[in-house]
Amino acid sequence: MARVLLVEDDSSLGLSVRISLTSDGHTVHWSQNLADATDIYSSFDAEIIILDLGLPDGNGLDFCTMVRNEGSTVPIIILTAQGTLQARLDGLNTGADDYVTKPFDMPELLARVSALLRRRGWHGVGELVELGHLKVDFRRHLAWQDDESVSLTNLELKLLRYLVDNPNKPISRNELLSRVWGISSGVQTRTVDVFIGRLRKLIEDDASNPMVLRSVRGVGYQLFVGEPS
Repeated sequence: MARVLLVEDDSSLGLSVRISLTSDGHTVHWSQNLADATDIYSSFDAEIIILDLGLPDGNGLDFCTMVRNEGSTVPIIILTAQGTLQARLDGLNTGADDYVTKPFDMPELLARVSALLRRRGWHGVGELVELGHLKVDFRRHLAWQDDESVSLTNLELKLLRYLVDNPNKPISRNELLSRVWGISSGVQTRTVDVFIGRLRKLIEDDASNPMVLRSVRGVGYQLFVGEPS
């Protein structure tokens, strides 16, 4: 199974999560503060990180920023009592892949861990996906437009990955908000449209007349790959 770095200062909760993960077959290194987590991270090749935000020596978002600034795409699940929409957005915009609010059911956390590991493994090491003018290596967090390197944010990569995992399927804005941003479908926002616009500029011959990342009237968007089934 996976190597897990757990960063959680609550002794009771941390022990419970570690026992559950270990029982599920994972190898767990547990830290209760940012300093120890940083030391462990430098020597432990974690395949997934479960990260609390309110730690005794700082904010877990700083650790998340450090990991992403190093270019790592290791999945990060934020585990915190801060359940507001803004808190979720802050975590996801910093580079987290998922967000679990305390209190939670342990089976839910284990299911989210498994889902992220499956999604990460789907691409395989070094696998490239080509979408119009854009090539993406999801595993190494790299992208090229017409063979010139371009920079994609973690959320742009996450959005692309969800679309690639669902080729030729019309996907609603609400589904994308829920599955990519972790935002309730009742929230009114143009976030999805803005991100789609950015990606089209990299993918399409003519972003105003998209042929790969298409609009579906009354629904949302569709990543067109070959002949739809």
